[in-house]
Amino acid sequence: MTEVLHEAHERASWAELFFDLVLVFAVTQAAHVAFAGESWGAVGQTVLVLAIMWWSWVGTTLAVHGVEDSNGQRIFLFACGLCMFVMAITAPHAFAGHAQPVLLAVAHLVLRLLLWGEMQRKRAFSQAGTFGSWVNPFTVSLVAAVILVAAALAPEGAPRNALWIVAVALMFGVPALLARRLETVQFGAMHLPERFALFVIIALGETVASVGSRAAEAHLGVTSWVAVVLIFLLGCALWWLYFAYGFSAVEHSLRTNQVRGRVVRDVLSYGHMLLVIGLVLVAVGASAMVEHPTATAHGAIGYLLPLGATLYVSTFLFTRWRMFGAATVGRFVTAVVLGAVTAAASVLPEIVTLALVTAIVAGLNAYEYWVVSSGRPILLMRRTRAA
Repeated sequence: MTEVLHEAHERASWAELFFDLVLVFAVTQAAHVAFAGESWGAVGQTVLVLAIMWWSWVGTTLAVHGVEDSNGQRIFLFACGLCMFVMAITAPHAFAGHAQPVLLAVAHLVLRLLLWGEMQRKRAFSQAGTFGSWVNPFTVSLVAAVILVAAALAPEGAPRNALWIVAVALMFGVPALLARRLETVQFGAMHLPERFALFVIIALGETVASVGSRAAEAHLGVTSWVAVVLIFLLGCALWWLYFAYGFSAVEHSLRTNQVRGRVVRDVLSYGHMLLVIGLVLVAVGASAMVEHPTATAHGAIGYLLPLGATLYVSTFLFTRWRMFGAATVGRFVTAVVLGAVTAAASVLPEIVTLALVTAIVAGLNAYEYWVVSSGRPILLMRRTRAA
């Protein structure tokens, strides 16, 4: 009977989709941090901002998972959405001044209080015992939210950055340390994969939106239009890597794994965040290429598109290993080749880098389609166990 209750809410509700609209704006705002800074420090700050946005979205998604669409759930989602909206508005200024960082940190703290209260009300961790019901990822994330408030009040520069790093590391590290807590929580196999796949769509959409906005504001020459077409084709190829085979693999793993909490933690929470970061890096790098595609890359921005594509493809090695114990040789080789292109990006015209990355990812799609359609065995990389 319990399993039926958790599988009943299989599709995303309209309220959840409305909540996701805030995430579209949040991802765009986070991308602006890297684009405005054009330095590795700005890229690092972008990753930190994306991390708390992502973890907030994951917490909200898990809090409403298994709950039938009701007025109570809708009001809860709207309250969480308001917090996320304030966080998104203030995200580009999270590391400068005090007023906007404090607003972001307080909104995040309120969101964490809402999520913590909801999980306590649902007694989600009650099977872990009295101690386990209080010491869980949602409680620790609440502590991390307090640290973010301290970061907002700290001086700009190293002190604030250090507190941000501590808070984000605490949020993401504790679920791995408290793995047994997640093993006691029941998760459905239909609703969660769809929710996380929707976030991947949001991140892919950032590439289209950022490049489209940049192109609409500029007077593009022939080479720039070639770059726009290549960027769109790259977006299609990245979509294909996830939705042609990756999404169904996640559904299958979550449906057949005896301990679904491991898949939720490693593949959905951790793995999908890496996918999203990779896609946002691609979006920032791609939008910078539109106006001057024949120029040689300079600074951190010039590396972001191939680096993001490398991270995106490499993440599939990790997620497949966590789901099935083996990664595919094709994606491993592709990740290595993309890494080589990333290393050479500083000496190549940007459009050459873009063309290489697009061709490599499209080539991987063609190879995998050929393997599957012809019925050939997929070459796997398995761990060898010591005797």
